[in-house]
Amino acid sequence: MPAFAVACTPRGSSIERLQAGRYRVCDTDHHCREVEDVWTAFELVRELELEGAPLSDTNLAENS
Repeated sequence: MPAFAVACTPRGSSIERLQAGRYRVCDTDHHCREVEDVWTAFELVRELELEGAPLSDTNLAENS
């Protein structure tokens, strides 16, 4: 299944659906992480955008 864009933010973060239950979150520098569910993907984007945490430093990405 090809990736399907779920959300793109004004700041440049994005969420793509890869397959059932798998999502890719990318930051503005195109660093990406795959997570298990859409809720985790949205929480990861929240960390990126509101807290300014780099994708490599986010705790949620490690838990999925």
